[in-house]
Amino acid sequence: MKRTIGFYFAMLFFVMFITTPLFSATEDDLVGTWSMYHSAKLKVSRIGTTTSQNNSTVTLNGDGTFTMVENDPPDTYTYTGNWQLIKKGKKMLISFDQGGRDELIRLLEDWMTEVASGYGVPISDINISLAKLTISQPSIPKKTNIPKTTTIKATGLVSAYLDGMFITRKFSYDSKVSFICRQ
Repeated sequence: MKRTIGFYFAMLFFVMFITTPLFSATEDDLVGTWSMYHSAKLKVSRIGTTTSQNNSTVTLNGDGTFTMVENDPPDTYTYTGNWQLIKKGKKMLISFDQGGRDELIRLLEDWMTEVASGYGVPISDINISLAKLTISQPSIPKKTNIPKTTTIKATGLVSAYLDGMFITRKFSYDSKVSFICRQ
């Protein structure tokens, strides 16, 4: 009786081991359109803060490019860039191309307008200088092949006319982007 139970447990363990993916992610595992969730925060020194949570999609192409569409009503932002698997398929390297950086700057300008208008102050001639832009390398678990949360951080200076007065302030942007599922 004990041998039979031991045999069944051994077989159960063996089956579980065999059905668990043994290999790291490949490009074929990731290519396609993914549903995503964004949670972001913009802080402008001595002016204010705004946050946003919304859904988006990203299409990872086989040629190593991507297009991410973020719906932040009333606006839609379309980021572009490059991606590749690194560390033997255990992580993903993501970077914006110039179009993706320009779209991020457009988002920041729109959000800075929101921050100022939230305080009832007009803002114009916004100029953003990115000092640092980093995108974390999400790990990719073997069992799910769904990349973990990616963090996009940007810091720099914003110059603008705020209520008719020229100002320059530091800003920081922090966005957490979670891959939900493949469509």
